[in-house]
Amino acid sequence: MQIRRLKACRFVFLFLLIMIAVKLFNIQAITGQQYSTEAAMQQSRNRIIYRERGDILDRNGISFTGRDTYWKAILQPVTLLNNPNALRIITDVLGFDAAYLKEQLSKDNLPYITNITAAQARAISDSSLTGISVIDLRKRYNEHTLAAHILGYVDESGAEGLAGIEKAYQNTLKRGGGVYAGILADAGNSYMDEFGYRIWNSMGKERLNIQLTLDYHLQSIVESTMDRMVDKGAVVLLDILNGDILAISSRPDFNPSNINPSLSDEEQPLFNRALGTYIPGSIFKMITAAAALENNFSPDVMYNCPGYVDLGGLKMKCTSYDEGGHGNINMVQAFARSCNSYFINLGMEVGRDKILAMADKFGLGRKTGLENEGIEESAGILPSYIGNASPAEIGNISIGQGEILVSPIQAANIASVIANGGLLHDVSLIKAIVNSQGEKVRNVSVPKWSRAISKETAAALQGMMLLTVQSGTGKWADIGGHGGSAGKTGSAETGWVKDNRNILHAWFSGYFPVDCPRYALCVFIEDGQSGSSSAAPIFAEISAQIMDAGF
Repeated sequence: MQIRRLKACRFVFLFLLIMIAVKLFNIQAITGQQYSTEAAMQQSRNRIIYRERGDILDRNGISFTGRDTYWKAILQPVTLLNNPNALRIITDVLGFDAAYLKEQLSKDNLPYITNITAAQARAISDSSLTGISVIDLRKRYNEHTLAAHILGYVDESGAEGLAGIEKAYQNTLKRGGGVYAGILADAGNSYMDEFGYRIWNSMGKERLNIQLTLDYHLQSIVESTMDRMVDKGAVVLLDILNGDILAISSRPDFNPSNINPSLSDEEQPLFNRALGTYIPGSIFKMITAAAALENNFSPDVMYNCPGYVDLGGLKMKCTSYDEGGHGNINMVQAFARSCNSYFINLGMEVGRDKILAMADKFGLGRKTGLENEGIEESAGILPSYIGNASPAEIGNISIGQGEILVSPIQAANIASVIANGGLLHDVSLIKAIVNSQGEKVRNVSVPKWSRAISKETAAALQGMMLLTVQSGTGKWADIGGHGGSAGKTGSAETGWVKDNRNILHAWFSGYFPVDCPRYALCVFIEDGQSGSSSAAPIFAEISAQIMDAGF
């Protein structure tokens, strides 16, 4: 019994020795540098040079942030004040006033830090000067940053997100270390000459990144096209198979590295028009047509269009008013030619409540799912079901006028539902939180879908949207040599007047390629001429470039 106890004690003692040895090895070989840095920081006086912040990545890990380099010079006061010749040369290289620089260096013994140009950084690095160091850092944003309205911006220190994803995910993105320059201080908190100046780098320890559903290359195609063709408006590109936003952009744009000029700009460049809500106009006819088809109205039913509809003395004009009307026309023809008269008559037959119920099934009047990912969005507006509707109210609803408001994201999702066979997906923009190795820490997007319309109704609407592009109001959206496209134009009357002219909003919402749909694309032009002339050509340009690039 005594021998067994002795063996047990020996085993426990040996086990503890092994554990201690493992712990010592871990401290010395694995985390020694970290502890050394932390210990140095505790007995140091320092200045922050750079505060690390997580990146915002596209779906493939390409970063939207930190794509440029900038430089800082770190000047050592004690060294330079004791070397007038080096101080004079550095003053000339940096372009400082000699008296000013000497005053700054004389304030205390801590390093003096200043931004420098690439040329100055090269000149200093190529010299043998003492008392000055150069460090290159990542510039978070510049005037060419993509998806600025989604990413947002940070404060001058780079530590606090003030808008967009930077603000919504501040607690995630702010994690990480930094770069510090300073001195090791003695017990009296004074500079110790024998240790000199030090730079501490604690970056890359616990940094977390936000991964978006956006594709960097598709975003670039969208934005370069908008820079050439859009003054005010928005574009949204969706993956019809899952609701992921692949590209989203608003114009006018702003520079996230310097937002001050945009704060007082009357054109409101900081406003994200892709998330704003607007009168849809004739793109809403997709909803009216869907409501009719789902309620067993035959697309072969014809109405006569004399160029207007008289609703108890109120004359609601069709686009064909000046030509004397479209004459007798069926649903397919009326859709392609955007005949208001037909859809007002159709709306009277279908009824307000069925049209609004269909709009709800398409996700209008409620948020798309972005709010669940921390992105602020508007639900838009649908008229109330309460009370009886007047003929004028039903007529306006049928053609997307009146109290209806939708966002470009919602409009893209309407086309997506039709293109994918009738499924409404929650829209997603934030894919996941990932670490520095690209490993997923937490999913953010949660797939969710519902059936909005039957496959048969979706197929019928696809045919109408194809005819719209082939021979109707959407002919300028045609990309026949790139797989073909389909969609619906919209020219929404806003009721606003500017320079003695009525302001219209122009829309085109559709999908491509036709034979095997993959993308839904909405183009919204604020204060445009018409959906046909203002929005459709931009749709064609973007979709053709995407197909040309092999996406």
